[in-house]
Amino acid sequence: MMTAKRKEFFKGLFSFVLIIFSILFYFQTEVLYASESYNSEFITKVSKGYTKKFCNSIGFGLSKESAMNFSIKENNQAFKKRKEMKSINKELLSEKIAISVIEKCGYPINLSGEEGIQEFKSYYLAKDKEYS
Repeated sequence: MMTAKRKEFFKGLFSFVLIIFSILFYFQTEVLYASESYNSEFITKVSKGYTKKFCNSIGFGLSKESAMNFSIKENNQAFKKRKEMKSINKELLSEKIAISVIEKCGYPINLSGEEGIQEFKSYYLAKDKEYS
C-alpha cells in the first residue's frame, strides 16, 4: 500500500517538475528571440547609416579610403551614445555593411559579387579597428 502512494507521489512530483521546466524554457526562449531581433534591427540601422554616408561620399568624388574614414567617423559619432554600440557584433555588422555597400555603390569602387563583399568587409574591419 505504501508503494502505491509513493509511486503516485513521485509521478506527481515528476509531472510538476516537467511542467515548471517547460514553462521556464519557453519564457527564456522568448526573451532570447526578442533581444536577437532588437540587435538585428540595430545592426540594420547602423548599416544603413554607414552605407548612405559611404555611397554619398563616393558620389561626391572621395576616394574609397577617404569615404571609409569619413563614414566610420560619422557613424561612430551618430551612434556613440547608444549603449548597444559597445556590445554590437562587429563581424555581423561588417557583413551587413559590405553587402549593402556592394549592392548600392560597388560599381564605382570596382567591387562586386561575393569577392567584393569579402574584400570590403575585411577592409572595413581593419579600418574600424584603427578607430576603436
